[in-house]
Amino acid sequence: MNVIGLGNCGCNIAEQFAKYPQYNVFRIDTEPREGDKFYLLPEKNHPEQYEAECPDLTDFLNCSGNVTFVVGGSGFVSACSLRILEQIKHCKISILYVKTDQELLGESQKLQQRATFHIFQEYARSGVFEQVILVDNTAAADMIGELSIAEYYQSLNLTIVPMVHFVNVFNNSKAVMGTFGPLADVSRIRTLGMVNVETGEEKTIFPLDTRNETRYYYAISSKSLKEDGKLHNKIRRQVKSKHEKSSFGIFETTYENNFCYSLVCSREIAKL
Repeated sequence: MNVIGLGNCGCNIAEQFAKYPQYNVFRIDTEPREGDKFYLLPEKNHPEQYEAECPDLTDFLNCSGNVTFVVGGSGFVSACSLRILEQIKHCKISILYVKTDQELLGESQKLQQRATFHIFQEYARSGVFEQVILVDNTAAADMIGELSIAEYYQSLNLTIVPMVHFVNVFNNSKAVMGTFGPLADVSRIRTLGMVNVETGEEKTIFPLDTRNETRYYYAISSKSLKEDGKLHNKIRRQVKSKHEKSSFGIFETTYENNFCYSLVCSREIAKL
């Protein structure tokens, strides 16, 4: 799979995907970064300049198949997102969109985030993109708990990326048991969550107003699959209690601890 990070936020998250062998990572930013597959964009003073003067990146973005495009919507450089994505429209594109707390932004950044936030969702809902996965930094931080200022963004990225990665892996793996069916075509606005396997408590990284369907990915150790006779009923009770259109998959892992991620899907445009 291919991951393209745009801007500081997008590149920082994309670089975390490089730890996994399944990903081919590209980075585009206005500040120099070490490593290959990096494109340095000239810095501009206004979002409209990024859009109007977006370079031809077709040779640099030599990719096909599935692409996850990662971007922070408040950055001025995000204005060239659609121009870049137009150059790889032959790919199946998913958007990983990171929203910053509006109260922390300047007026121009607020306007930029408001524009990109709604545009990406509309494009996804119309089927141009496979999906848009929404991330709210504040919700993600609340999931983690207390974070130091020095490690704030790194901790967020180290939480978000494994969630996306394991959902990708499980979507391409055979479940030991499950009830997954095809996701509805109209439910392309999505977010991810983390579920406590013992209690069923669920926290998501974006507060979607509505959920039309939810998938629960249970990653269970080989030992638990063999020895825990109560686990199956526990999982079924948890899933039934969540939402009438919930489904689950149980996947065997070599990890000691059991964990669960959720993919929450909606057909409704989310609000800032």
